[in-house]
Amino acid sequence: MGVALHCDNLGKAFGRRWLFRHLSVTVSSGTCVVIVGPNGSGKTTLLRMLCGLAAPTEGAIWWHRDGLRVPPRMARRWLGAVLPDCEPYAELTAAENLQMVAALQGVPTERAAEWLERVQLRHAQHQLVGTFSSGMRLRLKLAMALVHTPVVLLLDEPTAFLDAAGRHLVGELIAAQKQRGLVVLATNDERDVAYGDRQIILGTDTAPTAD
Repeated sequence: MGVALHCDNLGKAFGRRWLFRHLSVTVSSGTCVVIVGPNGSGKTTLLRMLCGLAAPTEGAIWWHRDGLRVPPRMARRWLGAVLPDCEPYAELTAAENLQMVAALQGVPTERAAEWLERVQLRHAQHQLVGTFSSGMRLRLKLAMALVHTPVVLLLDEPTAFLDAAGRHLVGELIAAQKQRGLVVLATNDERDVAYGDRQIILGTDTAPTAD
């Protein structure tokens, strides 16, 4: 089942300040594209635009699936995202957070246990998320993004706070996701660039580039 992302002459401004302009790129299934650039260049904002949480100032974004052209807001049901907007509830346990997401996505809540095992949090399933370390919280966010088996995975700084084992896990998850769709990853960490097949470079004096 193929999926593709198409950005046409995309731009985003806050007030009179442009984060980026004239971004045009097409990304197809089986690809991990990495968004790089300095702080404030619009990496997280671009991810939010891709899932319909922010609107472009100019240009257009379309997702293509099964011959249909779909705007970001209509594509959310088959997107998974690790973003600052997508935080687990601190007053719930890891299992409760994941079961809630599974129920909202219309998948069996039993899948929550499978994903807690996959991200190596089974031992902490009954622990309140408010007591989690930053790395544990990030592992849970990965599970929340993937529990419904999305065809597109959007990742914002997915290895921040993770140890070597956690980074290896992220690599495995990205490889698996590429088998069923595509990944868009934003990062400031040069090591994360190795996950990607392509790059989108923001924050230059010229228009953003996509290789």
